[in-house]
Amino acid sequence: MPTRAQLSQERSRLRRDELLNAAIELFAEGGSRAITHRAVSLRAGLPSATTTYYFESIDELIREALGAHIDQWTADLEALSKVDIDVDVSLDDAAGFISMVFATRGPEVAALELSIFLAASRQPELRDQATRAMQAFESLAGSVLSRVGIDAPGELAGAIVALIAGTALRRQSNLYTEEVEARLLTAAIRNLVAAHALGPEGVDQKLAELRESQP
Repeated sequence: MPTRAQLSQERSRLRRDELLNAAIELFAEGGSRAITHRAVSLRAGLPSATTTYYFESIDELIREALGAHIDQWTADLEALSKVDIDVDVSLDDAAGFISMVFATRGPEVAALELSIFLAASRQPELRDQATRAMQAFESLAGSVLSRVGIDAPGELAGAIVALIAGTALRRQSNLYTEEVEARLLTAAIRNLVAAHALGPEGVDQKLAELRESQP
């Protein structure tokens, strides 16, 4: 049976987590400017003095909230990369799959993840955590590529992650519809995979042929 001290520690941990979650919600709505002691306490449904009890400053609260979110994101990505599942999606089916992902994770979700990652990477205390998150993202991409039969996917996985991040950024502009964005991302991934399959020498040969064909 838990002791009174253990119950108190658990209650304290839960309150702290509630404050961190409230801070992320406010960050999603209005950035760091929306995070104040009063606003965070109110969103968490706790007394107004609670944030100052757990955090010495707003900067510390923001840093802790961003770091906790990045750590959870990293843990989720690492867990996904270790799941042993059968991948039955060919590159030809990728557009439909990406469309489905876009439908469940709209531009607003992509915007939040981008803003959290950028805010974390700008803080020296969180830079290592941001790096681990990106490594986990590339590891997941590499795991998926390996499962569909692509050898040595390391650099290819990194390039694809860069494409996904760029697409997430462009989605904020509404330049293209979600359907077109999915098609463009699929085409870019297919092109990268094709170049990877050709290898550096094959790509150089194709480029040389193109230069020779120019008038």
